[in-house]
Amino acid sequence: MSIPVIEQIAVKLEEAVNAITTANGFNYDLTAVRPKRIHLEGDINTDGTVIIEQEPAVLHQTSGDTITWRQAFTLQAMVIDSDTETEAIDTRLNKIRADIEKQLTSSTYIKCGGLAEGILLKAPEKFLTEELSGIAVNIDVQYTTKDDDPYTQVI
Repeated sequence: MSIPVIEQIAVKLEEAVNAITTANGFNYDLTAVRPKRIHLEGDINTDGTVIIEQEPAVLHQTSGDTITWRQAFTLQAMVIDSDTETEAIDTRLNKIRADIEKQLTSSTYIKCGGLAEGILLKAPEKFLTEELSGIAVNIDVQYTTKDDDPYTQVI
């Protein structure tokens, strides 16, 4: 059975995050997780984990026999400091945000492997609680399919 274009895009985002490593020239090693159950996030809140959450899509445009979507994603990067951490939490959040944004806007991933017109960055959101801290990198991915076939990409 075929895989819908939107699922192929989600897999590409996961691949992009997993390629953010110090060996590849980034500040941190990040690991993507796509939760398998709703509200599973509490079980995977560890430093360096990036939870990829698919948000509601918006119908952007219809034209002839195609539909263009803007699919929102939130990439929640967990930043859990230890007592021995020497960098300020904001410094770590800024570096991780920059690592993710740099990767997603690189020529390798900006079009999700040719599946999308592009990735649009939106305002990030910092989150700090007693239990966890991190930065949510918010994006829209714009892609087009045939109007009667979400498995067929059109560019």
